[in-house]
Amino acid sequence: MTIQNLLQNKERRFVLVGGKGGVGKSSISSSIAVKFAQNGQPTLIISTDPAHSLSDSFDQNLNQSIPVKINNIDNLWAMEIRPEDAGGDFKSLAGLDDNEEGIDQMMSSLSSLGFDEVGDLLDTAPPGIDEAVALAKVIQFIDSDEYAHFERIIFDTAPTGHTLRLLSLPDFLDGFLGKLLKVRVKMSNAMAGFKSLLGMNSERDNTLEVLENLKESMRIVRELFRNQQTTEFIIATIPTIMSINESERLADQLRIEEIQVHNIVVNQVMPENIDCKFCSVRAKGQKENLDYIKKLFSNYHITEVEYFDTEIRGLDSLKMMATHLLGN
Repeated sequence: MTIQNLLQNKERRFVLVGGKGGVGKSSISSSIAVKFAQNGQPTLIISTDPAHSLSDSFDQNLNQSIPVKINNIDNLWAMEIRPEDAGGDFKSLAGLDDNEEGIDQMMSSLSSLGFDEVGDLLDTAPPGIDEAVALAKVIQFIDSDEYAHFERIIFDTAPTGHTLRLLSLPDFLDGFLGKLLKVRVKMSNAMAGFKSLLGMNSERDNTLEVLENLKESMRIVRELFRNQQTTEFIIATIPTIMSINESERLADQLRIEEIQVHNIVVNQVMPENIDCKFCSVRAKGQKENLDYIKKLFSNYHITEVEYFDTEIRGLDSLKMMATHLLGN
């Protein structure tokens, strides 16, 4: 399926745009979202990139962790989630909030019982856990009745390294949480005995339930990414060797993860301009790289987007870019 066909194929409810940092992922994903909205399709665009750019793209404050209606256009909402908040919640998800009354004394007592690994385990949560927890929360949101009316949901993802880490995280996290669950069972039993000795009542501990729900959310994320009917993953790149090589690694990893990619968007392509020596030299160098891209990604649909002489910021610019991407 070409990226132009994507506009009419409403089965692709979820669209993820990924690639190297600085290639214009936010501009590309925002432009696609604008085009869907213009086509009468209620659309939500979500940024999972810790360094959010959606607010800049739409020239509107979106850093509220809730969908915000985009001004001056129908059918379009945007949201910048805060992975750092979700990461900060990890200990509380495990029932080990540092602010919990008496936690220091309990941890000290547990240490004497042979549970020293608990603190280290939680303090060294795996890289990407914050993004994973945040994305899992988003999945829970979009599965709710409140978000059911969105026909399209676009993910403006973090740079390639974060994306690859997130893609491989569910399997790793399953093992990590499995270990944590076992430790938590020991802790729950020890805490219950400790409180009993002090004559304290033991409150119901729902940590295991919370962590199991998190594991299930990770499974949903993985299945969402792999669903060939409902999900489209678009790789964004620019015609430089570094970006091309990184895009190749991303494409290879997506294939390993059984996530299908049909489209490569090559952004910032310099048009030929014989009146500008710098432009002419750069266009010549890019042409060689574009030929390399076409050879390297011969099994993909490649869409070129020219280098604009204006910053892609605000609705007018996004509409212009959307026309280049998806047509009139």
